[in-house]
Amino acid sequence: MKNKKVLALVAATALSFSAFPHFAGAVSDRAIQEKRNEIYDIRAKQSTVQEKINHADQAIKKLQSQQKELSEEIKKLDLAVEETSGKIRNVTADIDQTEQDIKQLKKEIAEVEARIEKRNEILKERVRSLQESGGVISYLEVLLGSQSFSDFIDRMSAVTTLFEADKQIIREQQADKALKEKKENELTEKRNRLQKNLEELKQLQQQLNKQMDEKNRLMANLKQKEEEHHSHKMALKEEQELLKKQEAAVKMQLQQLEEQKRAEEEARRRAAVQSKRTSQPQHTYSAPASVESAHDDGGDSASSNVPAVTSGAFMRPANGPITSGFGYRSFDNEFHPGIDIGKRGSVVPVVAAADGYVFRSYLSSSYGNVIFITHVINGQVYTTVYAHLDARLVGEGQRVHKGQVIGYMGNTGESTGPHLHFELHRGQWNPAKSNAVNPLNYIN
Repeated sequence: MKNKKVLALVAATALSFSAFPHFAGAVSDRAIQEKRNEIYDIRAKQSTVQEKINHADQAIKKLQSQQKELSEEIKKLDLAVEETSGKIRNVTADIDQTEQDIKQLKKEIAEVEARIEKRNEILKERVRSLQESGGVISYLEVLLGSQSFSDFIDRMSAVTTLFEADKQIIREQQADKALKEKKENELTEKRNRLQKNLEELKQLQQQLNKQMDEKNRLMANLKQKEEEHHSHKMALKEEQELLKKQEAAVKMQLQQLEEQKRAEEEARRRAAVQSKRTSQPQHTYSAPASVESAHDDGGDSASSNVPAVTSGAFMRPANGPITSGFGYRSFDNEFHPGIDIGKRGSVVPVVAAADGYVFRSYLSSSYGNVIFITHVINGQVYTTVYAHLDARLVGEGQRVHKGQVIGYMGNTGESTGPHLHFELHRGQWNPAKSNAVNPLNYIN
């Protein structure tokens, strides 16, 4: 009975090796320490990310405070602009009234000019009469031609009346001319003064409007910076969450290594006690039914489009043409950290490129529906990313095997068309994607 227990434990140890192929071979203390170091590194990164989030929060609060102060200044400017606009309206109304007065004055001046012109005709006629009759002598002839003293008195009164009439005409003529000149000068001066005031007020309004534009531009700049900080903060939050998932994944890997090592030590101890037995029974590992059934998701059309499992560390994650390769692209001069596989078919399954552990499965603003899987192959950590999925069939914390359907190709997130964006990182994923490698160099 004791021998049977030992055989069972040894078989369990062998089974654990086959269940976790990425941990094949004896587990060393160094491998366990490396996993612990990975956890320390991830925690250090989490601390750094948290500091960046705190700085982003402080920057956002500062920008919001500046916006509040700027809003008060803009309100004051608004009141000043409103007051200036009211003054401009009043001055404009005065100018309009002055223009009406000028029109009325022109009409009056025209009447005065008509009177002046009429008097000019009278005076011209008088001058012609005087010239023809010899000037002043004609008045003497009128007086000397009187028949009696009474007639002389009458003639003298008539001459005096005519002379006074001539003098009155000249006085009225001079007065009208002076009035005309005075009114024209007065209204011209008033109009020039009002126009000058209007120009000054318009300049003030332009100055205030310029200040308003500057303040508005500054406000828009502050708002844009705030939005940028918010976006940066969101990206940091996403990175923080991703680091937490990575830490959980590495912890699970560490736990599995420790458990495997304990099983190996126990197996060796039991084997030493039962040294007479030199052979061990072979056991094969069958995948759980739930895992195998993943190939059948999506119906006949989907299962017929599942890529065949190939040899090598990684396999192709989906069928379809490579529409964009790894590296810098000429059309946008940006670094493409993966490859794009075009969608050819109504339903295109996406499979795990290698055995691994799903440490992130969520809807990202940029990646869309995305799945992150961590792998350990020959002691090396790898991370694969499957982005823009139409649907995700695996969740966080789930173990997947090579060729298992994990989702379907789609067009979610920042995508310009239906395709799979596939990334392969030699090491942990990071926002800078400094560990990204060309997947085609690893796929058989």
